[in-house]
Amino acid sequence: SFLVRARVCAWSMAVVLRLGVLVATAAVVGVLAAAIRWRTRPPMAAVEPGGAWTMDFTDPSVADDWKAVDDRIMGGSSRSRVVHADGVTSVEGELVVAGGGFASVRYGRELHLDPEVDSLLMEARGDGRLGYKLTLQTSAFPGGVSYQCLLPLSENPSVEFEQLCLPLSDFRASSRGRAMPDAPPLRAADVRTMGLMLSRYEVGGGVKADIPPGPFRLQLRGLRAVTIAR
Repeated sequence: SFLVRARVCAWSMAVVLRLGVLVATAAVVGVLAAAIRWRTRPPMAAVEPGGAWTMDFTDPSVADDWKAVDDRIMGGSSRSRVVHADGVTSVEGELVVAGGGFASVRYGRELHLDPEVDSLLMEARGDGRLGYKLTLQTSAFPGGVSYQCLLPLSENPSVEFEQLCLPLSDFRASSRGRAMPDAPPLRAADVRTMGLMLSRYEVGGGVKADIPPGPFRLQLRGLRAVTIAR
């Protein structure tokens, strides 16, 4: 009868509506779960209470945010990579001085440091080599110019991790191995990205002949932006 058909139709519509609500609820739950996973992912770089920027190189996910930028862009054949093993992050590879002379990696995320920062503290272990540098690129002087600071690591390969203090005032502007004397002073507020490098070039330009070719490895535990001068 017409009444029976109407009741069946109403029941069918109710079932469809309930199924729609269940599907929508499942979708919302999935989105929320994904958001929670993203928010609780261990931070690769973080700002501590008080504004101190830090990078925890003991976090296995840190290596994924670095990429090689070697001297192949200048016709060289050096190679580098960033890996996590044994609880630390390492920059490793092989330096070839013919045709280029540097192996480097760059951090892929944009940095924003507190304007009052005047130094970087690094916990690192070298392999006895000279020539390791931390590089900073800024918004004030883009276009291939980097501010470089030599890492004062021990030449004894058996030395364990060292605590290094790198004042921003020690960084020198350079572009493709040449000094940039007209570059403005390095300011923390202008820093946008950073890199690590093994290079036969002096900080600020000029060839450093006593950097031999061959394999290398720089191990890292942490990096922190701080304000020392008050």
